[in-house]
Amino acid sequence: MIDFVKTYLWVMILVLAVLGTLVIVLASNSGSALTTSPVPIEVAEDELSQEAVLLEPEVDSQPSDLGKWIHVKIKSGDNLAKIFQRIHLLPTDLHKIVAIGSKVSSLKKILPKQELSFQVTDEGSLVAVRYKKDPLDTLLITRDGTGFTAEWETAVPDVTIVYKTGFVTKKQPSLYHAGKTAGLPVNIIMKLSYIFQWDISFAWDLRQGDSFALMYETLYVDGNKAGEGDIVAATFINAGKVHHAIQYTDLSGRTGYYTPDGHSLRKAFIRDPVHFSYVSSSFNLRRFHPVHKRVMSHRGIDYVAKKGTPIIASGDGKVITRKQNRASGKYVVIQHGEQYTTKYLHLSAFTNNARPNRSVKQGETIGYVGATGWATAPHLHYEFLVNGVHRNPKTVTLPKANPIPEKEMPRFHSAIAPLLAKLKAGDKTNLAVLSESVSAD
Repeated sequence: MIDFVKTYLWVMILVLAVLGTLVIVLASNSGSALTTSPVPIEVAEDELSQEAVLLEPEVDSQPSDLGKWIHVKIKSGDNLAKIFQRIHLLPTDLHKIVAIGSKVSSLKKILPKQELSFQVTDEGSLVAVRYKKDPLDTLLITRDGTGFTAEWETAVPDVTIVYKTGFVTKKQPSLYHAGKTAGLPVNIIMKLSYIFQWDISFAWDLRQGDSFALMYETLYVDGNKAGEGDIVAATFINAGKVHHAIQYTDLSGRTGYYTPDGHSLRKAFIRDPVHFSYVSSSFNLRRFHPVHKRVMSHRGIDYVAKKGTPIIASGDGKVITRKQNRASGKYVVIQHGEQYTTKYLHLSAFTNNARPNRSVKQGETIGYVGATGWATAPHLHYEFLVNGVHRNPKTVTLPKANPIPEKEMPRFHSAIAPLLAKLKAGDKTNLAVLSESVSAD
């Protein structure tokens, strides 16, 4: 038995020695192969196996006289320095490109799946860099003597107008869900909410039976979809009231949204400083406080949203306070002229632009939703004061922007007539389809 064990051990040692020799030989051969193969440009991760796949750089089969183009698809974690190193470009050229300044600042924010192309001579010298930021905008950097110059090229897209309708129902109770069900891209849903944000609170006012219709631009470059442009006209029927919005550029070149009678939809203040939220507590001077367990005045509106959701300034003004205390947590106070003041409480963080004595524009992000101070969950507590007195942000009358000048009205009516006809036809269709949609839910 002992002899058998000894024999078995010697056999195992011999086998391991042979395997070890094979591993060394294979590793040596693999190393030499890697030194002569093309440099890997892209790493694609298989979600099942998590194995990295090395892809060769894509090189134009017919290079120009100045050199071949190498196309690099950006992957997660990439930056310009890493890419220069991977394809063996000089770091001094990188420094010269960065030194160009603001024109090339977008290169600091390259994203996965975007593309960078490098024109390189047979000797390996960099001739040009092309960065396709999006389907419309391309940055071209070219060698100019010992340095580089940069210029942006913007493609002129073909524009197609798309018409869509949607409905607020039990199954789609929010603008976001109704818009997605209607087949709207997320950025168009956001733009639709921005257009009507002065008159409709999308956190408060939506009702089952509401509907909307809109016409927006879809952009194409060389036959390929390049994204969405502006909403050119829209209708929102909220609680039976019809709201029209027509895009119009006036004689001075300003573009905005107007009602059919020429009144601007823009007002001095936005109803909701947090988009796609819901109201957990309204303006109530006799509210039972959830933390202190007693009746306390609630002089504002609480908007529930995820932590980190952007909070925007409801109107143009100046930041007069940016502080933190035990009750309000992190909060911002904005003064709007002599009459109006707005307050934003329980923020998780401030933005750099929301500093005391700094002017902010309506719609500018000033902070992010949080649960600092006396808060039981992430939300924004928003207050609206008129001459120092708290008013209900939902019902307070808001100052309006100037309408179309009387002398410009003929031009305005002529410009909006085709769009308005299309929308009104859509309104009738909406009402017919809506009854079927609501009854089905």
